[in-house]
Amino acid sequence: MLIVDANVVLSSLVSKGKTLDLFAWNSLNKKLEFVAPEHLIAEIESNLPEIKRRSKLSEEEFLEVLFLIKEQIKFIPESKFSKFLPKALEISPPNDFPYIALDIFFKSSGYEVRILSNDKDLLEALKKTEIKGITIHGLLKELRFI
Repeated sequence: MLIVDANVVLSSLVSKGKTLDLFAWNSLNKKLEFVAPEHLIAEIESNLPEIKRRSKLSEEEFLEVLFLIKEQIKFIPESKFSKFLPKALEISPPNDFPYIALDIFFKSSGYEVRILSNDKDLLEALKKTEIKGITIHGLLKELRFI
């Protein structure tokens, strides 16, 4: 199971790169399970005008990619992992604590999980914990895409 952070989704929406390739591949193969805090939907939707402006995708492609991504991510309400937020706040860079809390929640339920992110601050913070992070490049290498 992979917890997807905002930069992964934004990267897919802004350019036709490896991140988008990963979601496209997974839509056909269904090998990866993606989850994210529910607030990610609101974060994306509140920034849609800016994301569209920066995007290298046509309007039609943009909407197709947004649908492709959203259909693959299971969005988890904060109420499910809120009791882990205080611990996450202790170890998280600003704005990333929901991903860490979600990781702790799933691990407490016996799931094997990693945070999929290209956020250097987040990944550096994770190195000081037992929480595992992986970059898009690292995941693609693991999947033998590169």
